[in-house]
Amino acid sequence: MSRTPFPHISEFNSFFRAFKLFASMRRHGLPATLVTYNTLLDACARTYNLTLAELTFQQLERSGIEPATRTFSILIHLSAKVGRMDEAFGWLRRMESAGLPPNDVTYSTIINACGKAGRLERAFELLAEMEARGLNPNVITYTSLIDACSKLGQPQRALAVFRLMVERGGEAAPNAITCHALFSALVLEGEVQLAREVLQQMDAVGLRPSAHSFTMLLSQAAQVGARGASAAALACLLRQLSQTYPSLIRRAEQDEARRNLETHPGHRLRHGDTLFLNNL
Repeated sequence: MSRTPFPHISEFNSFFRAFKLFASMRRHGLPATLVTYNTLLDACARTYNLTLAELTFQQLERSGIEPATRTFSILIHLSAKVGRMDEAFGWLRRMESAGLPPNDVTYSTIINACGKAGRLERAFELLAEMEARGLNPNVITYTSLIDACSKLGQPQRALAVFRLMVERGGEAAPNAITCHALFSALVLEGEVQLAREVLQQMDAVGLRPSAHSFTMLLSQAAQVGARGASAAALACLLRQLSQTYPSLIRRAEQDEARRNLETHPGHRLRHGDTLFLNNL
């Protein structure tokens, strides 16, 4: 199970203010509305407090207020964020039982969560279900799938999703985050020619790769070594990119040099390395 993130102190402050105001409302006999409860649930989500969110939902039900799509979406999102996928699917079922069909935000949230939890097949099932309901996946939905495929060592599947995004365009068109997720996966798997295809697609729609993408290329080149087709393909790609994006390549080299020094602080620098680092 993934570790629950720790919220920023400002989120705790907002959380306490929300529940303090709610307690004041009750003391003064002011009725709570659906907006009130959704605000409280949102405060719980921002502080990763699933237990209090569930108690808040129970209080909402006891008050006779009907939950809305947003109510369930908050609970699904919170459950997914803290790695409680069974609870997330439970809220999804309750949502549908209440006659509230999931919207595109709900599906994107749970697809993303499935990907992070390694439940890739379930994520693709939800994507098909989403499309069957007439909902259009957007760039966030597809990027979540690409990221999941990448992390689970399925770059070819990630590339298929990317090609679908390019074909559909509009709100599904890939952005810089999409391209970086796919590019990283392909480079790490040694799929240099496919990584080149992604860069070409990026160039076609006016997206620039990041310095981090180039840093990964440099790292991969070092791992592959000086021999073999993969090494030759990487070298060719780096030469091409150094001509197209010289400033980003230089920044990537700087990042790689710093990383090597941090990893091997006792490393004895060559004369060329010293000159290079003096210009950082």
